Amino acid sequence: MEKKPLYLKVKEEIEHSIESGELKPGERLPSEPELAKKFEVSRPTLREALKMLQREKTLISRNGVGTYVNSRSDVILNPLSKLQSVGQMIKNGGFMESELDIRIYTRESEEEWAEKLQTGENVVILERSRTADGNKVAFYYNIFPQSLVAGHIDGEFTGAIFDFLRNKIGIQVAYAITEICAISMDNAMDRNAAELLGPEILLLKQLHYDEEDRPVFYSLDYLKSSAFKLIIKRE
Repeated sequence: MEKKPLYLKVKEEIEHSIESGELKPGERLPSEPELAKKFEVSRPTLREALKMLQREKTLISRNGVGTYVNSRSDVILNPLSKLQSVGQMIKNGGFMESELDIRIYTRESEEEWAEKLQTGENVVILERSRTADGNKVAFYYNIFPQSLVAGHIDGEFTGAIFDFLRNKIGIQVAYAITEICAISMDNAMDRNAAELLGPEILLLKQLHYDEEDRPVFYSLDYLKSSAFKLIIKRE
């Protein structure tokens, strides 16, 4: 397996410090010598990590003053290269997050879902909206093979899907393959999302895999385009 470059490890550690609240929006980072010593890397390695975070607008540099955690903007910024829940994306943006419109039900799998999940069994669907400071900004369907979540997701549900899978079922989601799509008003699920969020939305179709490269669940994530800014580094 290819070894992860040191600068990416440093970048992820700084992101974790921001996500955990150790570094807060508007807070100045320690000096480069302090950070290089903390992460046990060279100054050039540290600077590469900082440059990536600045390009993604996670950090901002003020000439002669220092590097700061970017304060909350009007949009929820998310690097597509980083796998995280919608709720976590909202929290990372500095917004108060909550969930609404929660429904859990079982139905026959559509052909596309069966192909993605590699099973012909029925599926359990968790659908819900996410809000940022009380405004609906996201709606999604999480689609699970019935045998995977039977007895674990009946009735009520709240919280992060990744935490639920790890803590209740013992599955660690390792990565997801994401397709960015336009919605179609000929599709009932797309229409439902548009009724909740408005017509200006992005659709992320995401198939999540475990550490053994097995598909775990499929999701249709609808994001209000005026509320989210999705970025990715291309090389």
